[in-house]
Formats: sequence, structure tokens, C-alpha cells
Amino acid sequence: MQKLVYLLLLFGTCLLSACSYDSEKAVKNGDVINMNGPVYNFFQFERFLESVEADEAASVRIANYTVEGNPTLYDLAFDGTVFNLEIDRSKNKDRGDSPAKESKTCSELVSEEGQQVFSYTLEGCQHDSNVESFTILSVLKEQEEEHDH
Repeated sequence: MQKLVYLLLLFGTCLLSACSYDSEKAVKNGDVINMNGPVYNFFQFERFLESVEADEAASVRIANYTVEGNPTLYDLAFDGTVFNLEIDRSKNKDRGDSPAKESKTCSELVSEEGQQVFSYTLEGCQHDSNVESFTILSVLKEQEEEHDH
């Protein structure tokens, strides 16, 4: 009986951990990680931008975490012409009324320099019958300088 209880606890722990996507798992997967300020693995995004500038197909995953540690995953792909964005909020407990998953096709990726941040925004995004813009990543200028740009 005691072995059965241990097995059930082990199974439950494994099941719960499989449902999460913590920052350690994101680092191992090579994701660009936005922790509400610090951005890790930014070089992956830089590689993506270089491919886009060369009109080459490329993809990158961005894991944006809330202060509470809940992730929203952005899988961004460029096919040489348009950007396809898959948004996965299924692991974000605080997503509210936002859909667990959605897709957008966008025509342009724009970088903007603000006073304190660089923002990367997808423009001309088709979603349902609307055309919109969608910010996928913001990087503090001080952190951008740490990456030797």
C-alpha cells in the first residue's frame, strides 16, 4: 500500500511539472526569455533578426513571464515574406479572458527606440477580421548595451 501511495505521488508530481514551462526549461530550449525586465538569450533574437534582414526563413521562441512566473509563449516564424505568430497562453494561470492559443499572420517587424526600451512590434497582423499590431518583446536599453550592440 505504501508503494502505491509513493507511486501516485511521483506520478502526480511528474504530471504537474509537465504542465508547467518554467524559465529553466525555457533556457534549456534556447528560448528568448523576458522576465519582466531582464531578457535572457537575446542573441537568439538577434540571429532571427539577421535572417529576417537577409530575407531568409527563420524562427524563434520568446517566453514572456509575468511577475508571478506565468509564461506566455510566442513562436515566431518568418518564411521570407510574412511573419507567422503562434501565441500560447495555456500555461499562464492569469490569462483572464484571453484565448489559450491563437495565431496571427503579420506583414512587418518594426523596432522602435523609446527613452528606456527598445520595442519589437509586429505590424499588419491579420487576426479574425481585424488588422492590428502586436508587441512581442521589449528590452531595456541598459540591457541592450550589455549585449555589445
